[in-house]
Amino acid sequence: MVSRHTPRTRARDIDRALVCGRLDTAYADGQLDFGEHRDRTARAMSAKTLGELADLVRDLQPPEDSGDLAAPPPGRRPGLRRPGLRRAAAVTVAVAAAAAGAAVMLSDGDGPAPGPAAVREQPAAPVAVPDDGVDPIVVTPVRPLEPGGFEAVLAAVRDRFGDTVVYRLVLRPERAHIERALPDEPGRIATYTYAGGALRAQPVTVQRFPGYQDFDLGAVDAGAVTARIAEAPALVGLPGGTVSHVSFAHDGTPAVTIYVESGDGTRYVKILFDGGVLGVF
Repeated sequence: MVSRHTPRTRARDIDRALVCGRLDTAYADGQLDFGEHRDRTARAMSAKTLGELADLVRDLQPPEDSGDLAAPPPGRRPGLRRPGLRRAAAVTVAVAAAAAGAAVMLSDGDGPAPGPAAVREQPAAPVAVPDDGVDPIVVTPVRPLEPGGFEAVLAAVRDRFGDTVVYRLVLRPERAHIERALPDEPGRIATYTYAGGALRAQPVTVQRFPGYQDFDLGAVDAGAVTARIAEAPALVGLPGGTVSHVSFAHDGTPAVTIYVESGDGTRYVKILFDGGVLGVF
């Protein structure tokens, strides 16, 4: 069957994860330098469409063992070597080719890294959940970037795993992405998505990225970080901007990177787990 996907087709979390894996491979084999990798990974994590994802890997050589992507001829979008799939599937192939090394990763580096498009969403009304036909329980949707959101994600991680040690955490307006080492293979990283109060495993893993260490989310001052998220547009000089995503990682220094997007540009502020500001970029 010919794929109906087009460049405007909405991307899924797994699509973003697969492209991030492709970017990891390109960085490992020298196609991207450190800053380019962080920049593209940040944009991949908040890409809205398959077209945006395809643009991030269009100039990369395919992994040697993938065999899925042909080098794109000048002036054309990347194509497929498999004759059964047509031009309409070109964008999704750019995503699928990353399966050999996929991971959900987000830039939190020290150098400039243009952030992704801002997510501006309307507050959702509380949802009534029936309790066996007796009395409904009103559940307010958890939004990770709003006050109390980080704590909710932290509780979900603790309930699921019995501890709060992670490899990376990304908060977005409607969901969060948690990365943890596999219990029986600490060199491999598994990805989980938190949305609607539930933590779900994603069918992708990746090799641990050099330089990044596990850390305990329990060491984060939730109140201080929440306050910095609220202050971030003013801190970076974009008072009308919107926080698009927040990354927690330990790449030598345990830190939180808050990305702000506005019509005037994209900037980010990097802070310590106690809320202290490391720098504005």
